[in-house]
Amino acid sequence: NKITQEAEGIQSYELVDPKGGLLPMFTAGGHLDIELGNGLARQYSISSDPADVDRYVIAVLREPESRGGSVWMHDSLKEGDAVTVHTPRNNFPLSDQAKHHILMAGGIGVTPMMAMARDLSARGESFEMHYCTRTPARTAFKEEIAASDFADNIHFHHDNGNPADGFDIAGFLKAVRDGAHVYYCG
Repeated sequence: NKITQEAEGIQSYELVDPKGGLLPMFTAGGHLDIELGNGLARQYSISSDPADVDRYVIAVLREPESRGGSVWMHDSLKEGDAVTVHTPRNNFPLSDQAKHHILMAGGIGVTPMMAMARDLSARGESFEMHYCTRTPARTAFKEEIAASDFADNIHFHHDNGNPADGFDIAGFLKAVRDGAHVYYCG
């Protein structure tokens, strides 16, 4: 596995088959059940491209007040360590009925939205993503988004810790056109 500091308090983890094989396919919005070395099991959304089954990428926000999952991932898991990962599941799939997809991500909620944006872009589907964070320093995947072929579909919103200065979600949703599907994680 490879570990990358994505933003303040957020690390991504690239998970691969230790034998170099292909991983089970997954669909955008999918997640993994991972058994941690401290006896806990946690679910993490997959952010990588569903077409790429050489690896899975997840991102984890270190939550000091957590029950131990994110702290263990950040403080104990090292590159090259083995973890048990179960077959991907998806309780948050994209609709094939949408005329337009609106992805709304709050902080670490961008993780499944990245896989969704990659998939929608590859299929040539109509979509936009609104990504809300406190500051640019707390915005994971921003360089990856800037270099992507879907960068123009992504709108960043930073509130600097004051929700009143953030994205007006209610106002935005009032103008959503018929046939659009909204996905939110955050």
